[in-house]
Amino acid sequence: MESGPEIKLIKEFYRDEVTDREFYRRLSVRIKNDKIKKSLKHLSEVEDYHADYWASRLSMLGQESKQLFPYRFKLVLLLFVTRIIGLNLTINLMERGEVESIIKYREFLKRINDSELAEGLNRIIEDEISHENLFNDMNERREKFLDRIQSFIYGMSDGLVEVLAAIAGLTAIIQNNFIIAMSGLVIGIGGTISMMLGAYLSKASESEFRISTIKREMLVDETVEGSKKSEINAQAGRSKDSAVTTGLSYVFGAIFPIAPFLFPLGFLSLLIAVALVAIVQAISNGLIAIALNTSILKSSSRAALLSLLAATITFLVGFVFHTYFHLYIT
Repeated sequence: MESGPEIKLIKEFYRDEVTDREFYRRLSVRIKNDKIKKSLKHLSEVEDYHADYWASRLSMLGQESKQLFPYRFKLVLLLFVTRIIGLNLTINLMERGEVESIIKYREFLKRINDSELAEGLNRIIEDEISHENLFNDMNERREKFLDRIQSFIYGMSDGLVEVLAAIAGLTAIIQNNFIIAMSGLVIGIGGTISMMLGAYLSKASESEFRISTIKREMLVDETVEGSKKSEINAQAGRSKDSAVTTGLSYVFGAIFPIAPFLFPLGFLSLLIAVALVAIVQAISNGLIAIALNTSILKSSSRAALLSLLAATITFLVGFVFHTYFHLYIT
């Protein structure tokens, strides 16, 4: 255990743990919910224990931990991001961090022969795994939250891409930016109505199936009638919630590609619209990735690139119509 790379890795583990400890501690000060505040304080104490463990290992190797501080930039960034994304996504973000820690520790465990170190590290891994249940308790309304955020993000994504694609195609055959903007507005209104109806019908079918399943469960076991009735009421309102959320998010998404065409910037308006849509798509799909615990970079880059591809294809279609069918509106 005295090799330079392994000592460096242990120092990184120590700094990760003190960073997490400070993050949980400072976040607990912000939270008003007593149950979640208590859970965050517990997490902070556990991470403090883990940090002490790594500090003791460094001491055995003749290394000092006193000069090793939390990753301040990471800490400030996490605290800032949690203000933006809210509590539910923050919990998912914390869960993602714990999973990454487990992966790193298990990889390190494969490389060591010290039985005492391995025993202590296994205890730390068990602690990190046990945090999963704690995160689930902290996020009791996760299913409803995920439904809402997915409806919002997917509705907004449709508004972004659909309106941008239409506007990109129109740019090749219409010279007047105001006409393009008004055309985009009409497309946005039609798309909003279509999205709301689609979301309502889709969620209504899903809710009706779920309600019929619950009613069958109530017939089999009458003791669950009270709890199941509240679940039925919750299911009954999901279709309306989904329709409203999807419709509003579609309108919000459509604003970004339309807005640049309200100014007489010519072809530059399209370039600005494409850039705005790519940025918003990257951010929104990054939030979805956090919510679903998937790769943030992969989701963000994929969404941005697909938006660019859609705009490029429709612009080329409009260009073909302009070139070969001589369609052009000034």
